[in-house]
Amino acid sequence: MVDVAPMRGLRYSREFADERVLAPPYDVIGPELQRRLLDQSPFNVVRLILGADPTDTEWHARAAETLARWIADGVLVRDIRPVLYGYQQRYLDPEGCTRTRTGLIGRVRLSPYGGAIHRHEHTRIGPRVDRLRLTRAVRANLSPVFGLYRDPRAELSGLLVPPHDPLDPNLLFDVVDDEGVRQILWRICDLDTMTALTAGLADRDVIIADGHHRYETALAYQAERREAEGDPPEAQAYDYVLMYLAAAEDPGLCVLPTHRIVTTPQSIDVPRLLAALEEDFELTRVSDGTPLSMAAEAAQDHTVAIGACFGGAERWVLRLRDLARAHQGRRDPDVELAELDVTVLQSLILDRRLGIDAEALARTDQVAYTIDEHEACARVATGEAQAAFILNPTRLEQVWRAATRGLTMPQKSTYFYPKLATGLVINPLDEH
Repeated sequence: MVDVAPMRGLRYSREFADERVLAPPYDVIGPELQRRLLDQSPFNVVRLILGADPTDTEWHARAAETLARWIADGVLVRDIRPVLYGYQQRYLDPEGCTRTRTGLIGRVRLSPYGGAIHRHEHTRIGPRVDRLRLTRAVRANLSPVFGLYRDPRAELSGLLVPPHDPLDPNLLFDVVDDEGVRQILWRICDLDTMTALTAGLADRDVIIADGHHRYETALAYQAERREAEGDPPEAQAYDYVLMYLAAAEDPGLCVLPTHRIVTTPQSIDVPRLLAALEEDFELTRVSDGTPLSMAAEAAQDHTVAIGACFGGAERWVLRLRDLARAHQGRRDPDVELAELDVTVLQSLILDRRLGIDAEALARTDQVAYTIDEHEACARVATGEAQAAFILNPTRLEQVWRAATRGLTMPQKSTYFYPKLATGLVINPLDEH
């Protein structure tokens, strides 16, 4: 059972609620974007979610001080009574098509994975530690977890309609951000609608599309607070996590591939690596004028095809000779999971040929991630990285199957575009 509850959200007052205060999730904000967000507004939420110096262990306390000051000064205000929030994003996908993704934001009762809430990929340890320190300091969920539920007949998603009147007092945000995404947030106050949504979600599974670190941080924080407070019998505010929920059938869902950028302690002997890869893959050189993503897509043909670029401007498509090779040495009960591009890359290339196993992925920075093919290959060309692997996107149905069967994909197997905005609403963890 999924327990979704209304909340008294903490949000920007109308005087400050514009596009300048919003930010993407912390894990996609690089130094340049962080500086730009800081310059946009003295009240940009990036001041709460990300420290200026990764080695600074005191920034979490300063974030808490900033949050308290903004509340005292009326920059942030608390809704008087519990509500749900509708959230819609209108955007252009990478192919230039207009899409709209609609969901709701509320509090979701925490439960371990494997009940009604499921994960679909592994996480890294470092970000969980950092997010837990921040949660302890601010005592709030600053960014929502992104969850998906099944709604084939649009019984619930059909209830999520933003106000048409721009002066409607329940319309809290209607802005266009720097990436051209229109961000619309509104209060859902009608009791019948809230009841229909919470009751309708109660008997559905939810899979985490994005925000695994945030969910696992919330579980860890809940355990700490319950232990410190003698495990109270009543539900507490910290027993819930801020979550955005959208239907898996929403036509606005867009899943992009997350490409891998590899930097190893030792240099990669490219000729030797290519010779080894020929055991499992057919290798085709790609000309400079052809994007690796396009070449990899064209080469799939009922198998796995991965683009690869190395130093010296070497660009290849690695086409798995047959799908049976994807199962060598694996114990996965799910055939489809073993045959994912991300799984084949991890097992047959990163682990077998480069020595980067699942533990190394979780504990080191040997692999970085990006949705930008040009960025990935440029970092190799400049010598900043030794290799980049360009992937085809994972299908949503593959994600759902893996998650609900208790199987986990390699980390960063998906990129749900666009990212949810941070700064729309905050979930305090000290009271209901």
